[in-house]
Parts: sequence; structure tokens; C-alpha cells
Amino acid sequence: MDQKKISKFLSLVLRHDPASIGIHLDDQGWTDSSALIEAAKRKGVVFDMDLLEQVVLNNDKQRFALSPDKTRIRANQGHSVSVELNLEKRTPPRHLFHGTVAKFIGSILEKGLEKDQRHDVHLSADIDTALKVGERRGKPVILMIQALEMHEAGHEFHCSDNGVWLVDHVPSSFIRFDVKTTVLYRPLGPEELQLIEASAWTAFPPRLPEQPIFYPVTNEPYAIQIARDWNVKASGSGFVTRFHVDSAFLSKYPVEKVGGQQHTEHWIPAEELEEFNRHILGLIIVTRTYPERVHESNDDQDSTSAIRKENITKEVTLGFEALDRSEFSTRTFAEIFDEVKAESNIPS
Repeated sequence: MDQKKISKFLSLVLRHDPASIGIHLDDQGWTDSSALIEAAKRKGVVFDMDLLEQVVLNNDKQRFALSPDKTRIRANQGHSVSVELNLEKRTPPRHLFHGTVAKFIGSILEKGLEKDQRHDVHLSADIDTALKVGERRGKPVILMIQALEMHEAGHEFHCSDNGVWLVDHVPSSFIRFDVKTTVLYRPLGPEELQLIEASAWTAFPPRLPEQPIFYPVTNEPYAIQIARDWNVKASGSGFVTRFHVDSAFLSKYPVEKVGGQQHTEHWIPAEELEEFNRHILGLIIVTRTYPERVHESNDDQDSTSAIRKENITKEVTLGFEALDRSEFSTRTFAEIFDEVKAESNIPS
């Protein structure tokens, strides 16, 4: 049977309706693996232990976990049935992200993000994962959550084993609806990559004394050229990273053309790199490795979907700015914001 169909079946019975196939979840959401396989078979969903292991291992969001001895299985998060995952409280990063669609914006403005039938609101550490979540329901609208401010205000955060951030509720006062980000790329070698990983994929390391400029590039083909043709020769391997920067902040650094049509980059003085890092939104993601090999990116995304072919700067819009509003392109964000509030009967 197709692994994707098995994954959807597991989501149903391990998150929402174990009784539908006659299995029982314990207080932490675990059930017996063999009992699950037999119960599924009675419902016409046939797989063995080897295939179950593959589904757990290959799931793009790492939704499921097997116990060390593989005798038990559970969903990592997303339950609507009563379970206690016993996750430790965690301090979140400064920003987290949530993918949704336009029809829910009015309710979110009024009530914030609510968990509805689930145990928690689910948030992502990177924009690309939030985009994938939003795309399940249509054209995605990405909301930026001021997570660290929420934490400091007393809201408790947890993080599941597969990296999903969980919180009981997100008040609308902590949600940014109006952020624009620009996608940039950075080619680099193994030493710089290790330092980025040490930052939990959130910052580029300080420049060396002989490196007065930090130069992210505006398109992936140019980054590939540098990583493949220069970093590999200099250090044995090269990597292409992709990340989002607040467009308003980036606007003070003009695009510099340094060669052919695609050879465009921004020049960030070394002494301003720390401030630049503070305006990176989400995670720094590895999209290419040279010499070429199959690369599992740090956001658990399919590497093919992560590749960008544009030869120009890619701008991603979050919140209301992500809505298709070409028919009223001259209208301001404030006008659209007021209109959505009025349509949703939200007091000013």
C-alpha cells in the first residue's frame, strides 16, 4: 500500500479516532505496534512492521514515533483525543510562524489562533514549513508570531520530538499580519556551516578581520556557481543556504551587480552583520550540497521542493500582504485591514 495513504490512516487512528479500528491509546498516546497492524488489516489497510517503520522514518513532518524496541507507536502531536505527551517547557525562538488561508483571517484577528479540537496551536520555526501547512487548504497566508514576547508574558511553549512548537493559544496582539520578507542565498564552506548549525540555524557567524563585507546573493543559480566552483576547491565541499530577511530592513542595502545578469548580491558591512542576523526571519536552510549528493535539509523538507530556480530576488509576503489583491493594488494595507475587520464585525 502507498506510504502516503498509510500515513493518513495513522494520523486518523493515532491522533483522532483509535476506537474506529478498536485500538487503545495509553495516557501518553502510545499503542501496541502489532495490535495496530492487526487492527488495520481487519479494516483493509494492510502493512507489516517493515513498512510501518518506513512510513515513520520517511514521513515528511516526522509525525510519528516508534519506541526504541519498536513495540509501541504514537503520534508526536496533533491529537484531538485526550493524551499527555509529557513535553518539557521550552523557551521559543524570537519568531515562530503559522500557515493558514485568507478565510480564517477575520476570526484570527478577533480571537487569535485557537487550538479548536486539538490539544495545542501548532507553530513552525521556519517560513517554508508554514507555507506547506497553509497550502493544504489553498493559497497560504503566513502569520508571524512574536513567540519570545509571548513567552516573556507568561505563555508556556513546548516543542514536540519532530520540531513542532506547541502553545495553548496565540492572542492576536502577538501576531504580525503585515511583514514582507526577501529570500536570499548564501554559498559557504563546511566551517561556516558548522557555526550556523551551532546557532540553531538562526545566524551567520562574525566575519574574520580580513573579511570586511558579508555578501548574501539574490538568487540560487549564482549561489550554486560559487558553492560548486569556489567553495569545493577551497575547502573540499560547498553548500547553498536559503533564508528570509525582513524586506524593510534589507532595503537600506542596495542590490549590487558584480558581473553577469544573475551576479547580484547585497553588501553588508561586517560590523552590521549582528543586526542583519536579528532581521533573519525563520531558519537558515541548506538546499544544495557539493559535491552533489542527496541532501536532507534541516527543516525536514523534500530537497526538490526546496530548490529555487529564479534569477531574481524572490520576495515572500506574510499575512494580509499574501492575499491576492491585484484588482485593488493601489489600496493600502490599512484599508484592507479595516475592511476585513468590518466584514468580521470586529470593533476598532
